[in-house]
Amino acid sequence: MSSNDGTATPRAKTQDETETVRTAIGAMSQSLVDLEQSFSTLNEKSAALSTTGPSVQDAMRDLETLRKEMREQGAKGDKDIQKFKQTAGDVKTQIAANLRNEILEQIRMEIAAQVKLQVDLQIQEQIPVSLSQQSLDNKTQLQIANTSLANSAARKKNAGLRIQNLDESLAPVLRSDGTKGKLFPADLRSLLSYDSVHVRELVKDYELFDDDVREVNLNRFLGHIGILFEVVVV
Repeated sequence: MSSNDGTATPRAKTQDETETVRTAIGAMSQSLVDLEQSFSTLNEKSAALSTTGPSVQDAMRDLETLRKEMREQGAKGDKDIQKFKQTAGDVKTQIAANLRNEILEQIRMEIAAQVKLQVDLQIQEQIPVSLSQQSLDNKTQLQIANTSLANSAARKKNAGLRIQNLDESLAPVLRSDGTKGKLFPADLRSLLSYDSVHVRELVKDYELFDDDVREVNLNRFLGHIGILFEVVVV
């Protein structure tokens, strides 16, 4: 109810406030009902969960076990990584040591080769003919000297033979290489029985000038081995 000037009377104001309080209480009551309903639904779901699956304690225990296994795996992984790093470091050190040894060996070999080369050059400058070449030359000269002495003795012996000594052995005269020729005759009879082909091969084998005439080649060989007589050229 309002007064004539449009303002609300005290009674009307009290009724409005009472209505507002009633509305607030009604809203609060409904909120409590809704909250009770929510708790009831939550309890029902919790009960259903406890009957159909593992409990919260079991889940927490499984979770803790899983965490422990993960920590153990992580620790094992860390140990494997450290072991791998240590092994890799050892292998790297060994490889470096091997390479260093190989490099040092190559350096030593190269230095030895260079030193030998320089020494050889210095020796060649100081000694025109190497010792090995001198030794070879000395052996050659010794062989030539021995061959010459042997041939001198053989020719001296053969010089005492006459035509009537056809079956007496000939002292072998050596070739320039110090060996006896394969066609060297055992005696004068054997030599005189050679045909022109064999006589010519015999002369060539002893590095003598050969001729087309057999008797010429015979006389040349007879003179070479020390025989003092000649055959008659036909």
